[in-house]
Amino acid sequence: MENTQENKIYGHLIDENKKPLSNLKVKAFKYFFLKNTELGSAISDINGDFQINYHVEPELQDNINIKLDILIDNQIIMSKSRENVADILDFEDLEINNGNIGVKGRIIDEEGNPIAGLAVVAEDVDFGKIKLNAIHLVESKVKSFISPNMDLGGSLQFITDKYKGLFFLEDDLLGHTITDDNGYYRILYPQNRYKEIADKEPDIRIIVKDKLGVFEILRSHVHENVKSTIKYIDDIVINQSMIEGWFVTLKNKSPSRFTSSNSFEILIDNKKTLEKIVDSIDNAESYIYLTQFAFYPDFIPRFFEDENIYKKDKPLVDKLLDAESRGAEVKIIINENMVIPDNYDELHNYFKDSNVSVRRFPARGPYAMHAKVLIVDGKEAFILGSPFSQAYWDTNQHLVNEPRRGEKNEGPVHDVSIYLSGEAIGHIEEFFIELWNYLSDLHFKGKDKIFKNESLNLGNTSKNNLNNVEYQNKMFQYNNMPLQIVRSITPGTINDKGEKGVFEAYRRAITNAEDFIYLENQYFTNKYIVSALKNALDHNPELQLIMVINEVPDVPSYRTWQHYGFQLMGMDLEKSALDHPRIGIYSLWSGEFKNGKNKLRHCYVHSKVAIVDDIWATIGSSNLDGSSLSCAEEFGSRDSSTNYLNMEVNALFFDFDKPKRDTIKKFRQELWNEHLGIDISKYSRPDNGWLDLWKKTVYENIEKLESEEINFYGDALPYSPKRNAEEQIKDLIEKYRRIKGRFNL
Repeated sequence: MENTQENKIYGHLIDENKKPLSNLKVKAFKYFFLKNTELGSAISDINGDFQINYHVEPELQDNINIKLDILIDNQIIMSKSRENVADILDFEDLEINNGNIGVKGRIIDEEGNPIAGLAVVAEDVDFGKIKLNAIHLVESKVKSFISPNMDLGGSLQFITDKYKGLFFLEDDLLGHTITDDNGYYRILYPQNRYKEIADKEPDIRIIVKDKLGVFEILRSHVHENVKSTIKYIDDIVINQSMIEGWFVTLKNKSPSRFTSSNSFEILIDNKKTLEKIVDSIDNAESYIYLTQFAFYPDFIPRFFEDENIYKKDKPLVDKLLDAESRGAEVKIIINENMVIPDNYDELHNYFKDSNVSVRRFPARGPYAMHAKVLIVDGKEAFILGSPFSQAYWDTNQHLVNEPRRGEKNEGPVHDVSIYLSGEAIGHIEEFFIELWNYLSDLHFKGKDKIFKNESLNLGNTSKNNLNNVEYQNKMFQYNNMPLQIVRSITPGTINDKGEKGVFEAYRRAITNAEDFIYLENQYFTNKYIVSALKNALDHNPELQLIMVINEVPDVPSYRTWQHYGFQLMGMDLEKSALDHPRIGIYSLWSGEFKNGKNKLRHCYVHSKVAIVDDIWATIGSSNLDGSSLSCAEEFGSRDSSTNYLNMEVNALFFDFDKPKRDTIKKFRQELWNEHLGIDISKYSRPDNGWLDLWKKTVYENIEKLESEEINFYGDALPYSPKRNAEEQIKDLIEKYRRIKGRFNL
């Protein structure tokens, strides 16, 4: 620059122990009275050194006053000034000693190997627990997702408040980072993150989260009244099994409740499930153990066809009485709830004059005895999707007019259950025994406990009960298969801290997904699952998400929650659901639309299924909401909801064999055959992923919808944010007309 002189400012940033401070921002200003003019800035290097070059007119050189600001996140942590400086100004050692500004440490495994890629959070615990996630948004940005015209209902503000727990907005958050290749982390923060009271010193806790930055792995002890400029944290040791792999460990070194020799049959839709249940109960010899969410005494599980007339079998309660009269011991645990309607009294009164024992699981909040398991003689077991209510009876045809669903006939229902024999039964029976004995202590002064898990003594490793009766679909019977049983356990019941095995299962599956994640679930409200999916998609540009979800879930506020989750993942609900390149959200429909007459109805999705990359799958009772997985934050704060966790049981199965057994692939194909109305086995994976096939098929469904010539039997259509079926169909047709000129499949 002409007629100016280049000057230099440099110095060396250190802490109170004379150790260099790197990555701090230094700004230089020329100041005169109240006016500051910025001269330049620099970042301190690994040795703590910084240098700022600036130009000034020669005639002003002797009169210049310099001020330095040292900043973290644009917050000043210290200032220094000099007057009448020369052309080269050396601030020499600048010691930052006016309070803690950071933490530093390392995360290793038990062998001393570094663990890279973990999210690390530093928090000041003085003012309560932090609630965070790794979406890295602020509230204003969250609000920007929401169109003023979007129909999200009156719960938006409530949900916005709850989702603050996902963001780094809490005043006790100090900072966050990711461990480097050598396992090191360093977090810097300005003092005002914790100095809300004069001369306050932070009480620091380190939280380690998974590689998606969502799920908590470990919390350190609290380092109280930290005075040092940089707090050096001792090495944090984490077992690799808590982070890596597909198997749930419950923070132990080996998989929990994993067995390698099992037979099972996947039961898609409830006609097949209920017929098999009746066969098992009719052949019971020793005992029947059942847990259920709801069980109505008038429930008819099976019907016989005779010249197009449906003849009823006995109610299921009478089937159980028959088994009891043959000498089988029958024990039932059913939900009783102060918040959610239940029918414990009705069932208890029905069996009160028999030897069938019915016990209530008392829930005192928005959680429930939601696990639905049936064990017969320790030889066979079911993990069920549906309660024993006539409204859930359905076939894979999902007819709108189905007399076997009873007089109310609330519409078609899709569900999935699993039948098992083999070693895994021991873990399902373990769940029942633990729960039964807990209720013995709670309500019966310890009487009538079960002291022996009979299934462990039956040599189940080689048993195969799948061939005892005739089945409709041999394709879904599998022998000698590995299985893992995972659970959600209400805190303060069969163990003090509860259990979140299903939650961990989803965490591991989403983290390990490479090609596709397929979710089929009644609800989609759990904020941690939403965040994990978002971050997994962000981290892997090849990953696709395909979801089958309800348009109108049976918990009214949940619809607003799931819309909010879709928005956070990047879906624009004002546009066609076919527009997103990597996320597809669909719902199921039955009925017809012909000659201007819309007789379409929702097919209610009650299944709790997930499939990842055709190598991992789960079936069970757990929804993707807080009550099933983490805690019921949809109904209160995290602190108030900590103990609001359902009782749940899921089965996990795997296909890691080489060559693959295609167990999970065939399961996925059967589900997609039903939802898409095509034979998926004839299709190879499209070059752009399975989502392309879904888009193509549902696009053709909308074409037929527009031409008013369609019959649906639980078929998929894109999700619509409108309030009811009629508006949703109109919305889909209108969006189709907007995109059909450019949609190229």
